[in-house]
Amino acid sequence: MKQKISLVVIAFVGLFLLFYWMEDHPENISETNYWKEDWKSIGYNPPKSDWCGTQEPKFAEEAMVFRKIPRGWNQTPLYTVTSTKNGKSISYEANYNVKNSFSELSVLKTKLIEKATPDIQKSYCLGESSPSLSLSEENGPTIEFSEDKQLFFGKKIGSDEGRVSVLVHEEIIAPYNYLIEKFRTPSTNFREKMYVTFNDGYLKELSFSGQILSVKAENRAKKNQYNVYVNDWSRTTGERIVLPPDVGNQWESVTKGLKVEFYTDEVGAPEFPEVSLTQNPEAVLDVVQSEGIKYRLSFYPLWETDSGKWRPVRRELVPYFSESITWIKEESFQNLVNAVMKVKNASRYERPNQKIQ
Repeated sequence: MKQKISLVVIAFVGLFLLFYWMEDHPENISETNYWKEDWKSIGYNPPKSDWCGTQEPKFAEEAMVFRKIPRGWNQTPLYTVTSTKNGKSISYEANYNVKNSFSELSVLKTKLIEKATPDIQKSYCLGESSPSLSLSEENGPTIEFSEDKQLFFGKKIGSDEGRVSVLVHEEIIAPYNYLIEKFRTPSTNFREKMYVTFNDGYLKELSFSGQILSVKAENRAKKNQYNVYVNDWSRTTGERIVLPPDVGNQWESVTKGLKVEFYTDEVGAPEFPEVSLTQNPEAVLDVVQSEGIKYRLSFYPLWETDSGKWRPVRRELVPYFSESITWIKEESFQNLVNAVMKVKNASRYERPNQKIQ
């Protein structure tokens, strides 16, 4: 009899503990996915002056909109960043900071979910004055951001230095701190400085016109035994010839090395003049990647000042979008012209009779 009573007591205690642990206790929630969404746009809104959170280091002061532009099934999307300053909107290709933000916000991980209350919001500095991120499934010229998909950021959660409190709709969650920490930098840190970028593949085609030149080359690269692409450049203008490897590779190397020296709104940039895009560029460089992305770099007339010689450039990702003007050193442009000249003047290259190693 006593044994039966003991078994009943043990069973009762076991059921009690089972129901207790099954009950939602915010402090006991393990990391979970708050949502899984395919966002097309992210809007960053800087904190207001009366926000009671940590203002140092400073957050980016201007609002920004990130867009993800799909290119079709199984194709790498393109990303842009648009900011508005003094009523003027400027757009550029976005860098890894923006790409990572889409990944982090598409699968939003949290270790806390609880109902928001005025006291909690006050203690964590959460509210309309907080820095925030707005999300949308749209990416057109005008975007409607949903109010219940806006994340207001506050203080860190207790002793956990890796997580920050966030107010979303009427709930408090605790995603990772890096979601907002990256915005403690200027807007220029979200723009892609390299004019030509790619993750996989190779440069398939280069074409330059201007400076009394018109030269085109194509690359029939193949992978070697180490699964690395080996270039095989040919000049296709005039007499079609196979290019010496160093000549074709130099044009490719110079192209990959082209990078933005200054944005027109960048702190510390010279007082660059306005550039009219209605005038014809002095030269155009078209770059086609093996995965189908086409870059067009338009180079406009030289501008000289006490700070040096500069050339305005407009980058286009054809046919998806065009950037605002950027500036490079004239030396970089002349290096490109010299590489193109070597391709134009190159003699036929006789390949050695051997397989690619």
